[in-house]
Amino acid sequence: MELNIYTSDVRDFDKEVNRKFDVSEEFGTGIFDDNDRISLVNYNYYLEPFTYISIIADMQQQINQLSETVEQLKKKTGWRSGYDDHGWDTSEDKSE
Repeated sequence: MELNIYTSDVRDFDKEVNRKFDVSEEFGTGIFDDNDRISLVNYNYYLEPFTYISIIADMQQQINQLSETVEQLKKKTGWRSGYDDHGWDTSEDKSE
């Protein structure tokens, strides 16, 4: 088996790889929200389901919803940080 590699094949290879991994190169900057997170709110085009970008967008939406839920729970409980400031016993389920 003979393998030929030409300089034109590897010229600026790292730049080409980075360009291919840059989501804004293919989907534009409209796919990002003000916090540089992937959001479909301002994105005017359809994304095929089960593609990487649509899965990432769904995951980002789930993360945003979970963050909002955590913030609401922190307000209800008086939790001031992400750590257990109150020394609460979390070893048993108190949801009853």
